[in-house]
Amino acid sequence: MTFVFAMINLKTSSIICIGGITLNTLHLKYAVEVEQTGSISKAAENLYMNQPHLSKTIRELEDSLGIVIFKRTPKGVIPTKKGTEFLIYAKKILAQLKEMESIYKPDTDKTQKLDISVPRASYISYAFTEFVRTLDHDTAISLNYMETNSMSIVKKVSEADSNLGIVRYQEMHEHYFMNLLREKKLKFQPVLDFVYLALMSAEHPLAQKEDVDYRDFAKYTQITHGDISIPALSPQRDPSDSDESRKEIAVYERGSQFELLSRIKDTYMWVSPMPAEVLKTFSLVQRKCPTAGNRQKDILIYRAGYRFSSEDETFIKKLHEVVNSL
Repeated sequence: MTFVFAMINLKTSSIICIGGITLNTLHLKYAVEVEQTGSISKAAENLYMNQPHLSKTIRELEDSLGIVIFKRTPKGVIPTKKGTEFLIYAKKILAQLKEMESIYKPDTDKTQKLDISVPRASYISYAFTEFVRTLDHDTAISLNYMETNSMSIVKKVSEADSNLGIVRYQEMHEHYFMNLLREKKLKFQPVLDFVYLALMSAEHPLAQKEDVDYRDFAKYTQITHGDISIPALSPQRDPSDSDESRKEIAVYERGSQFELLSRIKDTYMWVSPMPAEVLKTFSLVQRKCPTAGNRQKDILIYRAGYRFSSEDETFIKKLHEVVNSL
C-alpha cells in the first residue's frame, strides 16, 4: 500500500493517495466524527458545518471508495461492516499524520501543551496542579486534562485524541488490559500499585478506627463514580450487598464528592491514596480496609513511537514526585 502525502496539516486539508484512490484527510476526520456521534446532524454541529454539506461529503467519500460507510437508521447512522473496517484505517491514518506533524513541522510554536486523559484520582489532579505551577504564565498555554474511565482513555490515546493517558484496573484483570494495549499498539509505564482506601469525613462514625472492615460500612452511604464503563472491573461494590439494602450516590466529577463527604457525615467512598494536603483542605481521613481483589494498578499509556514533549516529561516527573510522597 503506497501513501503519498501532499501536505501534513490536520487543521486544513491534506491529500493522500492509497492504491490509486485519492482521499482528503478532512473527509476522514468527518467520517470519524460521524461514527463517534452516531448522527450526521450532531457531527455537523461539532464540526461547525451545515448538515447537507456533511451528508454530501460523506456520500462523495463513499463513492470514491466504492463502499457504503454508514447505514442510515431512524435513530441515526451506524457503520456497515465495510465501513467499520474503513474507519479503523482512517483513525490510524489520522493518528499517524498527527504524529508526523508534531515531529516534522517547524518548531516555531512556543505554546506549552499537554493532552492527557486520566481516572478520577486526587493524587493525579494534584500532580497536574503542581505541573501547571511550573509553566511560564507569560507564554501561551494549551492544556487538555480529561477525567474519564479506563476504556475511554485507551480509546482516546489510541486515536490520538490524547497524547498521554493513565489507565486504572484491578490487578486480577491485568491480562485483559495488557492484551488490549498490545492490540492498540500502546506502550505503558507503571505509575502506582495500591489498595483502595476508605475516604470519609474526619467526623464520620468510623473515622476513629485505624483499620475498618468492609462490613462496617453496611449502614452508611457510598459515593461512587457513575460512569465506570465496565462494572465487572469496578472494585467499589461489596459482593455481599443486596440492591435493596444499598445506599449509593453516583457522581460524575470530583467537586461534588468532596462537598458530599465533607457535609454529609455518614458518606464514604473508595479511593486511591490521597495527598495529605487534599485531606487537610476538606477535613477528610482515609482508612485501610483489606479486601480480597482490591489491589489496583495505575499505568501511564502512550502510542508506540510517540515522543514525549518537554511538558510531558515535566508532568511525569511531578506525577512520580507526588506518588513518592503518598
